[in-house]
Amino acid sequence: MTPLKFFSTSRLVEFFTPAHKRPVDDHIIQDDTTINFINDTERLLKRMADNATGKNERKNVRRRQKDWDIRIKITYNQIRLVIADTKQSSSPVHKRLRIVCFRKYVKASDGVGKIKEATIHYLKDGRMHVRSLLNVPAFQGIFHGIHRLDLAYVGTKLTDDVSLDRLNGQEKQLKREQANDIKVLAQEARRYVQAMDTLSIDPLLDNRLKRILAHVEKLEDDFQLFGFEQKHTVRRLLRDDLPNLMGAYFALSKKNQLEQRDNVFVSLSQMELTLIHLQDELERTKIERMEHVMRLQELRYGGQSDQRSE
Repeated sequence: MTPLKFFSTSRLVEFFTPAHKRPVDDHIIQDDTTINFINDTERLLKRMADNATGKNERKNVRRRQKDWDIRIKITYNQIRLVIADTKQSSSPVHKRLRIVCFRKYVKASDGVGKIKEATIHYLKDGRMHVRSLLNVPAFQGIFHGIHRLDLAYVGTKLTDDVSLDRLNGQEKQLKREQANDIKVLAQEARRYVQAMDTLSIDPLLDNRLKRILAHVEKLEDDFQLFGFEQKHTVRRLLRDDLPNLMGAYFALSKKNQLEQRDNVFVSLSQMELTLIHLQDELERTKIERMEHVMRLQELRYGGQSDQRSE
């Protein structure tokens, strides 16, 4: 048997793919600081697109925070984005991201400006590594934001079809996420909700979605205390029920969305109540565990205290 037979097709592809074209490993970009600077970059791109006058012009924007530094440069040919951890960054792996996209009218691919470069550079184990950001779900919102910015600077609004494509892409990613780690699943759910930013969503529904995510966040740290059924309920809500509901809602015409808004609001409210109930159960479980620990302490050490007092 040849050695190649021990490799799956995907492993073979990875083996022969140059390092700089391989997707970055998840653990490099899943710390809180990196997640926050990705979200901050998406917000900055959205704000720039919203504030664009429709005039095609050069633009340089820099946003400095304690942990990261974002630079966006718009020229007539390209949009260049550089994000880097600062020296004060709390991220365990300091990194520098560089994304360069052609303007759509200069060179396009699949209906958007062609991506010239999308790389992440980071230092690990004393060596500098370069990996690709293409096809990495965490950065799809940034690519979408660059595309939206490109259109905004030539006076074109993003169509609902493009926004729905992004939402559908995030839905597929959310449903593919099989991780048992609730934090990973919750992060994918947050990205899914963020993908609704460019769609006309009713403020009541938007608020309810954010409340659901906030309740999920409260469950994350002690999620392991839940039983199988409780864990399954939360995972199913995030992976299936929430995207199924919102996906069906956004597939409707504007008129039918208005008619179904109250029904969707009720469904989201029921999801929220379920999470609140689970929080109460979790708190009771923690109290019971505390009482159990105290009983053990009393059994083990209470008698010794009585003996000393005698």
